[in-house]
Amino acid sequence: MSNHQATEQMLGYLYQIRYALALLLKNDNPDYQISIEKFDDVAFDKDGQPVQLIQLKHHIKQKGNLTDSSADLWRTLKVWIDSLAQKPELLDSTEFLIITTAIAPKDSAAGYLRQNDRDPNIAYTKLKDVCKQSQNTAHQKYYDAFLSADQLTVKKLFEHIYIVDGASNILDVEKIVKKQIRYSCIPKYENLIYERLEGWWYKKAIEALCSEDPIFVTQNQVRSFIVSVSQEYSDENLPIDDFFDVDDLQENALSESEKILYEQLKLICLGSHRMQNALRDYYRAFKQRAAWVRNDLLYVNELEKYEKRLIDEWDHAFGEMQDDLAEIKSLTEEEKAKAGRKLLSDIEKKDIRIRPKCEEAFVMRGSYHMLANKLKVGWHVDFFERLKGLLCTCLLYTSPSPRDLSTS
Repeated sequence: MSNHQATEQMLGYLYQIRYALALLLKNDNPDYQISIEKFDDVAFDKDGQPVQLIQLKHHIKQKGNLTDSSADLWRTLKVWIDSLAQKPELLDSTEFLIITTAIAPKDSAAGYLRQNDRDPNIAYTKLKDVCKQSQNTAHQKYYDAFLSADQLTVKKLFEHIYIVDGASNILDVEKIVKKQIRYSCIPKYENLIYERLEGWWYKKAIEALCSEDPIFVTQNQVRSFIVSVSQEYSDENLPIDDFFDVDDLQENALSESEKILYEQLKLICLGSHRMQNALRDYYRAFKQRAAWVRNDLLYVNELEKYEKRLIDEWDHAFGEMQDDLAEIKSLTEEEKAKAGRKLLSDIEKKDIRIRPKCEEAFVMRGSYHMLANKLKVGWHVDFFERLKGLLCTCLLYTSPSPRDLSTS
């Protein structure tokens, strides 16, 4: 297969998934469920029975055609004739659609199967004549399937076939979906919400393609997702990305610029499990904040103001710890570490949000660890005196992380 053919084929698969989303959002019957590559390229189902079987044909570099000898047309007819041989009851309540970027020529069989000016009998006669007269050996199996099938069934099939030609290509389908979500979001966030929606949809499609059993998605599920995501992009909220791909982080996995964070936690003798949780919170908060900045979702100085609130809350708790430890005679290192662990626990239990409805706790916890990495807060009573020597060393390193957190 040439690179050109491979590209066309790949675009066809992606088109199928993207167009399925557009079809679901545009469908006037919210009770219908959609499936991909189970009953057909795409199918709408109601109460366990397919009501529409849809074949999608996409062409960009090579213009497809819908002449009476069209490979797209004949290949699809054979698929449907074979399906009817297995399930003749499909003709009772099922529509068969070809949605294609190609154009059906005037007076072609496909032209007589469009929504307007339909004449399925003429279309049937034209294609039956092709079967008898064509010398195209590559299509012989399609012609044989057509002629060997029960002709009453084939004629009835033509009554249920609808051609939708001149359909939007893969790039224009994006615009169709955006029109459907436009009234669910603030205009400036439309592209971001579309990206979230398509990412979610592609995951659903992959699950469906990997499943032995049909996986259906309803219009209500998609619209609920759109509404839920849209609510994250508001004056009182911020979107939360899925940053759970964090394996065990050890000291040697941290960059030089992050060593203060690790030393802060070592000073209070934090256990390995809590150490992992702390590093994970730090990692997720770093990536989340970078994503907010990258997508221009924050107000001017919003992070700085948030950090001031965090520091102020910590300062009150740290002062209380200092007073408590000052009352202890012959204060041991173990007592200092224990007090530091308690301070960290108390801080982690607080609910200080960057915005009122942004409730993910890792944002606050990870932000505290980012501040700890700059020595703006700490847990051990002597943290600054113990670690200030590291601060100048860490400032020499500009790379935020060996994992390239800001661009992941």
